[in-house]
Amino acid sequence: MDKTTLNAIRALRRKTERSEQKRFVVEGDKGVAELVASSIEVERMYYVSTMEHAVPDSHRFLAEQISVKEMGRISQMNTAPGLLALAKIPDLSADYVVRTVHESPMQYGLIGCRIQDPGNLGTLIRSADWFGFGGVLITEGTVDPWNAKTVQASMGSIFRIPIVEVSFDFLHGLSGHCHLEMHGTPHSEMSWESGWIWVGSESHGFEEVELPSSSIAVHIPRVGAAESLNAGVASAIVCSEIARVKTGK
Repeated sequence: MDKTTLNAIRALRRKTERSEQKRFVVEGDKGVAELVASSIEVERMYYVSTMEHAVPDSHRFLAEQISVKEMGRISQMNTAPGLLALAKIPDLSADYVVRTVHESPMQYGLIGCRIQDPGNLGTLIRSADWFGFGGVLITEGTVDPWNAKTVQASMGSIFRIPIVEVSFDFLHGLSGHCHLEMHGTPHSEMSWESGWIWVGSESHGFEEVELPSSSIAVHIPRVGAAESLNAGVASAIVCSEIARVKTGK
């Protein structure tokens, strides 16, 4: 691997570089397998000798064997798994995400509002995928969905669920808003039809956020003594309730 290529891959640790190069990194055999099964374009693949068996046959022509030292330098994980793929960030429009939400089994989408933790955003994307939601929109101030930690936390769901960052003005033009709060209508008492679920960060919620005036505050009743639920868990609970109502199961 030449120095220019190595430095270009290492630079993808930064959001600015991911945006400029329009590509991201996927690591590990499971992550790469999910990637190649999706519609996302794979540009290149790198592996160490002990991971040659994990290179998908369909993409072997894109694969290059490198040394363990080189893999350690380009990997974004604490312990390099030995298989790394470079893929193009999907060029999707906000209107496309809205359309997939309307056409999805649940007819609901999630809005990640200033969620800072990549694990929480990854879980939110994974929940949308599991429960048949059509897409995810994120606001300014939300962690980049294409950073390695979010991609890993989504467990492949980010390759299937369309996700786009949009302005607050765009979000206010949508209909059917609900937002998760510590107080409001219990989630089990809502008549879920279609629309958008706003999920804020655990630390700041919707502080200094102008929510749509018609948005309904939805509450997950607390039984125990925990102070709060993180964004990933809260979104999963509400997604599950909507799926239960919609499917009758």
